[in-house]
Amino acid sequence: MEHSFATPRRVLVVVHNDVGLTVITAQAGDVSSVSLTEETPGATELAERATVECRPNGGRDIVVVKVPRVHGLKFMRRNGVTVRVDVPEGSDVRVVSASADVELNGSLGRANVKTASGALTADDLADLRAKTASGDVEVGTVRGALRLQSAAGDLRCVRVEGPVTVTTVSGDVEIGAAAGAVDVRATSGEVRLGDVSGALKVVAVSGDVQVLSITEGTMHIRSVSGRIDVGVARGATLSVDAESMSGRVQSDIPLDDGPRAAHGDPRITLTLRSVSGDVLITRGVEAFAR
Repeated sequence: MEHSFATPRRVLVVVHNDVGLTVITAQAGDVSSVSLTEETPGATELAERATVECRPNGGRDIVVVKVPRVHGLKFMRRNGVTVRVDVPEGSDVRVVSASADVELNGSLGRANVKTASGALTADDLADLRAKTASGDVEVGTVRGALRLQSAAGDLRCVRVEGPVTVTTVSGDVEIGAAAGAVDVRATSGEVRLGDVSGALKVVAVSGDVQVLSITEGTMHIRSVSGRIDVGVARGATLSVDAESMSGRVQSDIPLDDGPRAAHGDPRITLTLRSVSGDVLITRGVEAFAR
């Protein structure tokens, strides 16, 4: 089943698809198209009864795709629908899913995605807010803010240009580069950050925390039993307050005889606390240091 709509205004696409696959692709032009494909013969009724429409609202065009729930959850788990939506570049996205995976291709606007166990992959977003139980999230670039709540899903993102807020129980967090403030709360998941150039706060229980290179800003890391490993870029004035009750604290960088700060030099302030985990301060990984 295919549908096509003229969408000359800014587009918001809303998709509700619990089982199967949702693919939203950005393309040039001002036309939005929707196609639904049943993945099994039993899903034909779902595709036929799906709501597909486009309506103007508040100066924008809203494309809506809603696959209904019928015959209970047992039926839904076995019968999925693939929803493919092509929209103009920069369109905003809102997706609700249970186990259906979500793919966001190309350069899109703000994205709001909720899944239970479905995975989310995205190329390039203006902003991302995601909430998942066990689905993994893998993103290329987020040009604005990244906000994620997860129970057991992992997060991997190449670069975030705005602020980052992540709350997870057992999911791992990996961000290649973060230009804005970063706030991560993790219970047992590992936290691994590449190039950090803004304020950083990490609170962890048993997961290890690693920062490959911090170039400037203030960093607060608190862990109970996880290891803390921080790399410091060259050319910055460093201030450190590090402590571990039963673990060891080690720095490969002299902390008491560094040069005095010159006007315009970047400043780094580290506050590192652990109960039983080790704390290690090293020179930042050159591949990430600016």
